[in-house]
Amino acid sequence: MGISDTLLKQRLRNRLIESLDAFVDEETVSVVGTDEIIECWYDYMDEDRLAFYDEPVFSSDEINAIKLFHNLLESSYQKVPSTWKIEELKECAEWSTLVTAACEAYSIFLKRGFFDEE
Repeated sequence: MGISDTLLKQRLRNRLIESLDAFVDEETVSVVGTDEIIECWYDYMDEDRLAFYDEPVFSSDEINAIKLFHNLLESSYQKVPSTWKIEELKECAEWSTLVTAACEAYSIFLKRGFFDEE
C-alpha cells in the first residue's frame, strides 16, 4: 500500500520549500552550483504537476507563489550562468530577480512552515 496523496503533497511541499531556500542561500550555491539548484526545482515542479498542488496542503498564496516563481524561472534560467561562484552571479540581473522571488515565496511558505512527512 502506497502513501496517501495528502502525505505525498506534504512531502513535495517541503521539498519545494527547500528548493526555494537553495536559491537564496549563497552557501548552497557555492556547494552545488546554479545548474543543480535549478534542476532541483524542476524535480518537483512543472506545468503538469501544478494541478496536483492544491488546498488544503497548499494555500492559495503558496500556489500563487509557486506559479509566479516557476514562470519567472522559465523565462530566465537560460540567462543564468552555470557556476558555483557567487561573484559570477553578482552582475546577473536574472539571478538576482530569481533570488528575490525565491525569498518572497519562501517567506509565504514559512507562514505555515514545514509539514509532517510521516
